[in-house]
Amino acid sequence: MARAIKVAVLPGDGIGPEVTREAVKVLTATGLDFEFMERQVGGKAYIETGDPLPEDAKEACDEADAVLFGAVEHHYAPYGIPRKVLIYLRMEKDAYANVRPLKLYPGVFPKHSAPTWKDIDVVIIRDNAEGFALKHEGHLWDDMGVDKRVITQLRAQQVNMYVYNYAAKHGRRKITCVDKSTWLYADRLFRSAFKKVEEAYPDIEREHLNVDIAAMLQTQDPGRFDVVITPDIYGDILSGVVIGQIGGLGMAPSACIGEDFAFFEPVHGTAWDIAGKGVANPIASILSAKLMLEWLGEERAAQAVESAVSAVLAEGSVRTPDIGGSSNTSEMGDAIARNVETVTPSSVAELQKVETDQ
Repeated sequence: MARAIKVAVLPGDGIGPEVTREAVKVLTATGLDFEFMERQVGGKAYIETGDPLPEDAKEACDEADAVLFGAVEHHYAPYGIPRKVLIYLRMEKDAYANVRPLKLYPGVFPKHSAPTWKDIDVVIIRDNAEGFALKHEGHLWDDMGVDKRVITQLRAQQVNMYVYNYAAKHGRRKITCVDKSTWLYADRLFRSAFKKVEEAYPDIEREHLNVDIAAMLQTQDPGRFDVVITPDIYGDILSGVVIGQIGGLGMAPSACIGEDFAFFEPVHGTAWDIAGKGVANPIASILSAKLMLEWLGEERAAQAVESAVSAVLAEGSVRTPDIGGSSNTSEMGDAIARNVETVTPSSVAELQKVETDQ
């Protein structure tokens, strides 16, 4: 008998617990055998225990097959305290590739105000280990601030190898390396690493763009990009551009992946302004859980989640306020969970056709 899939659940702060709860609900609806190990981390954990990363949370991460993460930050706790959690997950556990698949789903926007759903389907992969990473050095004086940014050949080549393997595995047609190598030495090294790796993948189309040009092109022609690889800070910036085109932060999932460890989190952070109101969009967390299923090799369950999200959005009666509805967080999670077992890829295709024809 196969053992249960062990998932460390770290809801964290703000809306983290609200959206993570719905992701767990949807994972349970797949029918897979999960063992969820929920642990407290972040600002709340610091206030209650004096430690933002208690030992039981680290032990759960070490024991788990994967980690489902919410968000950390608390106005009662200094930024450096919850930051300890991110340093542990990203740096100490070496989850060096931050993968953000960003897609405009059918029905999220009316046809006249945005591109059709086929126009935006881009994966932004950013270096999670270097650049302006969590451990970068900096100083702040009364009249000057200095940040030290470092990119090494080893790490740059590692993440660039990851992106080429990702593109090949997922049938992606083109990779765009985005940097500012016309001005910055560290970016020159990053681009050099990209060019070294590309020689091993002659069948994948590739291009190089400065980040300002890439941002401009994303607004002019959203369908231009397929997979984008960048040092960390540009990935954040370009993600923001794309996220604005696909319905907002509630639609943006991510995965942080290393050689033998990965954690999965929505891009949106704690969003304290709506915490506790029951209006947060859980789709980013649910789609992050879908990425977790893919990483675990549970492709059928991952496709069920993807199909369910598409179906609920295309049908349109259940929708949170950020994407034009009045449903609450739990109602959105319930609708997707119900659809996980009933929606098929063919029925999703029919819904997409109806939406396009309207």
